[in-house]
Amino acid sequence: MQEAVVHVSLSDWRAALAALAHVDDASMDLLTSRERTSALLNGGLSHLSLLELDEARAQLHDALDIAVAENVPEQEFKARHNLGCLEFYAGNLPEAISLMRAADEVDARVARARARQDLAQVLLESGLLSQARQTLHEALDEARSQRLALEEADIRLDLAACAIVEDDAATARSELGTAIRVYRARGAEGRQRSTSLLRAAVDLGNGRVPRGVDDLLVPWLDTERPVTGEERLAARVRVETHLLRGDVGAATYAAQRLRGAARQSLAGDLHDRLLFAKVAAAQGDSRTARREVRASARRLGRAQAPTQSLEVRAALALHGRRLSEFDLGDALASGSARRVFDSIERWRAVSHRLPPVSAPADPETAELMAHLRQARLRLGSTAPGEGESAVRSQIASLEGRIAARDWSATGRTQPARSTPGAAAQVGSAAGFSHTRTALGQRQEVALVLFAHAGQQYSLEVGGHRRSRLRHLGTVAEVTALADRLVRDLRAHAFAALNPALSTAIGRAVDVSLTELDRVVFGDLTIPDGFGLVVAPSRALASVPWTAMPSATGRAVTVAVSLTRWATAEPPADGPTTVASLAGPSLRRAVSEAQAVAAMWGARSTSTPDGTDDSALLVAALACDTVVHVAAHGTHERQNPFFSSLHLADGPVFAHELPRPLRSRHVVLSACDLGQSDLRPGDEPFGLTAALLSLGARSVVAAVAPVPDEVAALAMVDYHRQLSTGVPAARALADTVAGHPGARAFCLYGADWATPHTHA
Repeated sequence: MQEAVVHVSLSDWRAALAALAHVDDASMDLLTSRERTSALLNGGLSHLSLLELDEARAQLHDALDIAVAENVPEQEFKARHNLGCLEFYAGNLPEAISLMRAADEVDARVARARARQDLAQVLLESGLLSQARQTLHEALDEARSQRLALEEADIRLDLAACAIVEDDAATARSELGTAIRVYRARGAEGRQRSTSLLRAAVDLGNGRVPRGVDDLLVPWLDTERPVTGEERLAARVRVETHLLRGDVGAATYAAQRLRGAARQSLAGDLHDRLLFAKVAAAQGDSRTARREVRASARRLGRAQAPTQSLEVRAALALHGRRLSEFDLGDALASGSARRVFDSIERWRAVSHRLPPVSAPADPETAELMAHLRQARLRLGSTAPGEGESAVRSQIASLEGRIAARDWSATGRTQPARSTPGAAAQVGSAAGFSHTRTALGQRQEVALVLFAHAGQQYSLEVGGHRRSRLRHLGTVAEVTALADRLVRDLRAHAFAALNPALSTAIGRAVDVSLTELDRVVFGDLTIPDGFGLVVAPSRALASVPWTAMPSATGRAVTVAVSLTRWATAEPPADGPTTVASLAGPSLRRAVSEAQAVAAMWGARSTSTPDGTDDSALLVAALACDTVVHVAAHGTHERQNPFFSSLHLADGPVFAHELPRPLRSRHVVLSACDLGQSDLRPGDEPFGLTAALLSLGARSVVAAVAPVPDEVAALAMVDYHRQLSTGVPAARALADTVAGHPGARAFCLYGADWATPHTHA
């Protein structure tokens, strides 16, 4: 056993296993619980390091059973954590997070810097970049406090990896430079060399061949089939170097060494596929390049589908960023509208085209949500000072625990109800043709907005017209116009009680609308009677499209994905049922909820004292076809999955929505909840986006505050039309025409209309 410990410390895994082979069952009976557990842990770690996962899993579970039964917390911590590492290598990210979290909760006197670094790597692989960085800084603080210089340098490598994913080359080079200096001072030549290799990869990613790269690559020249992460990185650096030098033949040969099955991370796999596509493009073989890109998109979709966390599904798109940029650049260079459309749809909001998640009920998370709801209520009544600081600290802690449980959620994925066939059409000719056919049949024109290399573009698509690409300007210019418009809208809503100020700000809103409309729509002509479908880019995610001059009087739908939008609504499986709820602090909310319910021949769902309204809303979303909520709302920009609707017994958060939900049409008569934060892959975050990704067909929400009186009158008129079978987009257009103050409301997702029978 002591011999095995020595071999493990030297990372000589085969020798460690050979030594442990002499420890038979009879010998194990002579050992203490701690000694037996240590033998199993060393054997499990050795098998794990050799990627012999089945053997590792068996030994680590045996170690865990003994540690729990004999109350050896330090060994329990190691067994749980190593099982988490095993699941990470096996590609089971939710299970890896769950096991590592469970290990961290074990009350054991152990150093945790390395364990937190491992957790950060899983979070980074899951696309949870800010959480990974925070965990790494916690690990860094612990390594510093214990004066573990080499561990501190290792952690800086992962901080550099976070910066690389964010395309922040300056920060990445700074972190890597610090790590290299530490390794040099400690005589860690191997680590110094591999870190220099990673720094070279950063330079190559920014289009520059670093000085001395050929000498740097010498130790890996004889590697025929790269197996370790370091060997594969060297092979990638070689391919990128040859490509930047224009030596296509050498790049082709070097890329072949990356072919074949290899157990590696999603990020590594997608990086290899990007290089294959780049090499094919350099050879002039665009067909093969596009095939590699399509295969990469399918690989990303397979990684997103199993997780039961909406946040992780969307965050994983981070790993496709470089591939999507290459794909879109290639499509733009071709000048083909079809190829540009396919490229955009291949990568945009992929999580919205996956089947809704269906994580099982989690009592512990429900309890945490109840505590969070009460903490948010206390915050509203707590005076500024130490009391407020304590409540905010409690809220942050609860949100962190809830989010972590969500990341590790596992469950069964339900068949898609609202998006059949959409995923299969992405990136194929059928996607573009099907969308054009749907636009023609529905008499609508689509405006697809996208960005590439700091420039903003639009793609105009219609069923009876030639598609057209148009350059709109820089992303910075378009973002400034959109931000100014949203600020003016907010100011106008708050100036409603001051007629003179309201008039002045109203003129500013009109100017902002006109300027943005001129840039975005240009000379686009929409036939009379035709509707408009807008698929916005990140810069334009929170624009009030219903209010744009070019959209005046038209039925407008804001779609996260056109292939999802084009998918027909499945037949209703029963009568239309309606729930209407009211929140506190809105003078007209109760009468609005009652009037909306009356339009459908129903009764308001809210209870007289509101004590159960949060539960009633969650139940309504799980059962009722149409759900209307008249309440204040909050869009949390820092953590959009904690965006909420405010009811009498506290907020309802995006995190606690039913999974999946039954509601087909949801109306949020609340401020700001139409806002959305788009992340890589144009994956939208927020309450509206969560409702759509969980199965809702369409959502009506406002991107800016709307005066209570205006909202109440407008939403009653909207439901009056909707209840008679008028499609949602048309009903909202007519509502805004009659109530201009409601122009911040937009329809998100896809159009929807009720059958004429409802209960």
